[in-house]
Parts: sequence; structure tokens; C-alpha cells
Amino acid sequence: MRSLFFTVVLAATTAAAQVVPEREMEIIQSLYDTAKYAEAARRANESMAVANFSDAQRVKLHELVGLSAFNLGDVKSAQAAFLQLLRINPDYILDPFAVPPPAIRVFDQVRRENADALNLVRQQIAIRADQEKRAKEERDRLAKEQEDRRRKQDLMSNEIVVRTIEHRSMVVNFIPFGAGQFQQGRVGWGAAFAISEGITAILSIVSYFAIESLFETQQIVLPDRLTADGSGIYTASRRAIPENRRTERDVWTGLKYGTGIAFYALWALGAGDAVWRHQDEIVTERREPVTPTTTVPPKAPGARLRIFPTNGGLGAGVTIGF
Repeated sequence: MRSLFFTVVLAATTAAAQVVPEREMEIIQSLYDTAKYAEAARRANESMAVANFSDAQRVKLHELVGLSAFNLGDVKSAQAAFLQLLRINPDYILDPFAVPPPAIRVFDQVRRENADALNLVRQQIAIRADQEKRAKEERDRLAKEQEDRRRKQDLMSNEIVVRTIEHRSMVVNFIPFGAGQFQQGRVGWGAAFAISEGITAILSIVSYFAIESLFETQQIVLPDRLTADGSGIYTASRRAIPENRRTERDVWTGLKYGTGIAFYALWALGAGDAVWRHQDEIVTERREPVTPTTTVPPKAPGARLRIFPTNGGLGAGVTIGF
């Protein structure tokens, strides 16, 4: 008899090991979708007896068993399967787009008839959730204690962890010449933006002064106007660029606006890059050996009497050391 029992247990264990829950779910769902209701219900019940399904998977399997029984006209078996489903998840709702209304009415009837029992299930689920929460908090507490012990061991092994927290300002990212990149420690990119923006800014400024240097003061004769006393022709002065230097003006003007636009474009690109990579705080850790220091106790104040010769006699004095 004992040999037979061990054989049955071994066979059940082997069957459970051969059943893959996800694959079994796919097979049963396929049987149900192809209207093989009896085979789907049978396989689902057999699988739940040997396989380690999750609660969500068992809910789905009981749903398929209940719907299969309902489609076969076995309302009592459908009600039994729905009740098993609700004992796992008392708040489960059938999909009204996939389940026919008559089956939903049977499901709701089972829920109403077992309302008191399902309320007890809800309480048990809440208690289990609270226990799991407490267990998680206990695991977190133990992990924290383990981390504290590890740090103490580090200190005892003549090593300390030095943590540096660097606070970075968002405003710096909007300053030109790669200030945001330099703040983030990206020296190469910061230098690239600083050099390129500096070159374009210098060229734009040089172009401005070059254009200003082209201006000359010119005398204009207005033959149709006389001076105020009527003694001569009226003349006026104006500041303008001579006609023979208009080509230079056009070249310098294009260079001024081109480099100006390039400067602002590089500034915007650098600011955007810095904002994209911005972090308010940077925490770095490093281990350093602990070097023992010898503390020298302070010397106690002391006094010493001194006697020394002088012209015509002796002198005395007190020296105080501290």
C-alpha cells in the first residue's frame, strides 16, 4: 500500500513538472476558442490539480471552465466554477464584450447568493495583503540593518566611505561659452562651445567696427539753398560710406550678421544640451583608508624662577611656559 502511495505521489510530481502554466493556458484558451468546451473544461480541471498556477491564472481557468459548462448547458457546473473563481477574486467582473449576457447573469447570481461568504474572502485577502506588507517592511528593515553592519565593518577595516554631494544650478546652463558643460564636468564640450562662440562673437564685433571705420564725413552742396545771410551757397556735412567702398561694406555686413546668428545658434545649442543633461545633485562615493592620528596632550602651564647678575647686584625673574 505504501509503495502504491509513493508511486501515485511520484506520478503527480512528474506530471506537475511537465506542465508549464503559460503553455497550458494557451492550449486551454485555444480549445475554448475552437468551441471544444468539454475538452477545455476537462483539461483545465486536470491542470489545476497538478500545476502551480498563479491566482490570476486560476481565475482565468475557472472562468473558462464555467463558460464551457454554460455553453454545454450544464448550469450547475458553471455556477460551481464561477464560485471557485470568486473565492479567489470576489470582485472579478466578466468582460461584457466577450461573454454573452446570459452567462453574465448566472455569474452575477452566484455573486449575490454567496455575498456573505465573499465578504469573508475579501477580509481574508485584506489580512493577507497586510501581512505581506508587514513582511516586506520587515525585509526592508533587515536589509537596512545588514547595510549598517556592512558600513560598520568597513570602518573597522580602516576604510571609510566619503560621500560628496555636488549641487548644480540650473541658471548656469543658460550662460554662454559652455558654462553649463563646464559645470557638469564635460570639459571637452565646454571648451568646444567656448571657443566656437568666442570666435563668432569676436568676428561679429570686428565686423561692426570695420563697418564703422568705412564711414567718412562728406560735404554736400545744396545749390538751391543759400546761407542765412544770403551771401553764398548752403553746404551741409553728412556721415556716410563712399560709393567706392560699398563692396567692403556689404562683405563686412554679411560677416557681421552671419557670425552673430552663428553665435546665438551655438549659445542656444549649448544651453539646450546643458539643460538636457542637467542634474540638481550629483552624489559620488569613494573609499579612503583611515589613518590613525596621535593626539598630543596639552602641556600644563609651568613657572620657573630665574636669578641673574646685574651691575651692582642680582636680578630675579619668573618665566611662565604654557
